[in-house]
Amino acid sequence: MAIKYTKEFELYSYGESLASQTARVGLAEKGIDYKQHRVGLESTGEHLQKAYKAINPASLVPTLVHNGQPIYDSVRILEYLDSFAPNQGATLFPTDGEKNAQVRALVKEFSLDETVDIGENFGTCMAGLSTQMLAYLLCKRPFWTVVWDYLTKHPSRDRVPIFILIRLLGKPPRFKYREFVSGVARGIIFIEKTLSHGGPFIAGEYSAADVLLAQGFHRLEITGFHKVLESDQFPNIKQYWPRLHQRESYKAGILDYEEDEWSECKAALYGEGENPDVEYFWSEVKRFNQ
Repeated sequence: MAIKYTKEFELYSYGESLASQTARVGLAEKGIDYKQHRVGLESTGEHLQKAYKAINPASLVPTLVHNGQPIYDSVRILEYLDSFAPNQGATLFPTDGEKNAQVRALVKEFSLDETVDIGENFGTCMAGLSTQMLAYLLCKRPFWTVVWDYLTKHPSRDRVPIFILIRLLGKPPRFKYREFVSGVARGIIFIEKTLSHGGPFIAGEYSAADVLLAQGFHRLEITGFHKVLESDQFPNIKQYWPRLHQRESYKAGILDYEEDEWSECKAALYGEGENPDVEYFWSEVKRFNQ
């Protein structure tokens, strides 16, 4: 399927989408120029409309278009960029077999893998942590508009009842949200232990795994878990996080695409304070460390 294009690389994405941030950080790390197309998500349902479905039938962002050919899935996009420009910018997937396997195992844990149920790895738990904000954005639309769009237009039938329930309640079910918080606590402990090798990045040298953690840690900040990244309980993370957000790709791929509606949402839900479930997070850290 060929897609109309005016620039060699064009990216269809949404500012605060975790997967979109992954693709944009990857593009920045490889030094590849591209044309950005914003695709609205929960508050508009633009991703469910025919125009975007013609580009990505799964209604998911991001979609990278290279000379008219679409590449779906953020991790596949990173792989594509690395193979397209192997000697340009950062090497996202090491050529050394052992290192490559290590990075791919970390990517599997940190990514929004469609083969992994939500809450089963760190990446999907981070997506679950965002559901308070997604609910806020869905509530910008009339209830029946959301129901109609998801029932009649969303191609992934297993996602439909989730979004409808979140819109109906105006928030994620508390027990489910706490499962995500618990998964994030488990993931943070894992990351802290993995960083104990003493290298500057999660696999020693910068890689695709760091691309994923850049957006994951950014999401911790905007969902009111920012103090976790500054805690003396996680000294390795405390040193590692500044290395990520000081990279130019963090600004170019994440900060430069911050959405006003998410800033509004964060102010409404958390203000300058912490997430209401932060104490539960620390209790889970204590439990896992016993």
